[in-house]
Amino acid sequence: SGLHDIARVNHSRAAALKGALNTIEGVEVLNETFFNELTVKLPKNADKTVEALANLGILAGVPASRLYPASGLENHLILAATEMTSLADIDALRNALREYLT
Repeated sequence: SGLHDIARVNHSRAAALKGALNTIEGVEVLNETFFNELTVKLPKNADKTVEALANLGILAGVPASRLYPASGLENHLILAATEMTSLADIDALRNALREYLT
């Protein structure tokens, strides 16, 4: 039952993350279904976005182009939420991402 409970929390946090990302103009969540990982398409380069947010102390995911070089996925970002991801973490990511993208 412990793993089931953690899985439920992971998915719940990922759903909250998806909801937060959907409020940012220009960000497109590409997954219709998911467990705790989402891929989003950004209006800017994902690698530069991750670097800018890291400078603010926010770990903003992994650019898909790091995993799939020369794939045309330069604006795609892979994010994950776990039981360790707080709602405050999600809010901080949303706010910093919104600020950076505008």
